[in-house]
Amino acid sequence: MSAIVFERVTKRFDNGQEALSEISVEFASGSMTFLTGHSGAGKSTFLRLLIGAETATRGRIYVDDVDISRLGARRMPWYRREVGVVFQDHNLLLEHSVFDNVALPLRINHLGEREVASRVRGALGKVELLGKEHLMPSQLSTGEQQRVGIARAVVGRPKILLADEPTGNLDPDLARSVMELFGRFNELGTTVLIASHDIALIQSLGMPTLNLAAGRIADTNGVLDGG
Repeated sequence: MSAIVFERVTKRFDNGQEALSEISVEFASGSMTFLTGHSGAGKSTFLRLLIGAETATRGRIYVDDVDISRLGARRMPWYRREVGVVFQDHNLLLEHSVFDNVALPLRINHLGEREVASRVRGALGKVELLGKEHLMPSQLSTGEQQRVGIARAVVGRPKILLADEPTGNLDPDLARSVMELFGRFNELGTTVLIASHDIALIQSLGMPTLNLAAGRIADTNGVLDGG
């Protein structure tokens, strides 16, 4: 069963730039895949299409057999609750505590505070930050801030976890620990897709990769060809 399917997806921006061209690929449910390629190859656009932040110019994108390009404004928030996103720069609210940063998506979805507290503690435990929930982001190391971002992405128990260059600001040891953390979430059944330029680290982990070049699939390793 494929969790994510791209069918001949093209994304062209208003200025005429074609960020992705005729992309056909499948990612199996519960898989973990690295998306690689040079700067400007289309990795971020690929993820933005999956988040629903961009719409494909042509083609279809299916997530669990749902065509997300046809969800519309009303159903898109429902879909986004199933997708956790981790960014390179954390996007943490600096004036709020670690707890409140992780709790944010749950409160947006109007969960009760008892459930919020339980889920936040669980997410922080998974990223080994229990006991630091009352600290401010500025009191954490860069690696700890990234783990807060990961906790926030998984606190809603998403089916799919996306990450855009999540180790770009980290030293090699921290980068490996973050990637291993994604691996642990994948072992729990979450479908994980990570955009990264750290080829040496990716190769050392031995995971499937999809390599983009100039908006097209250059090669794949362990990924289903959707064409």
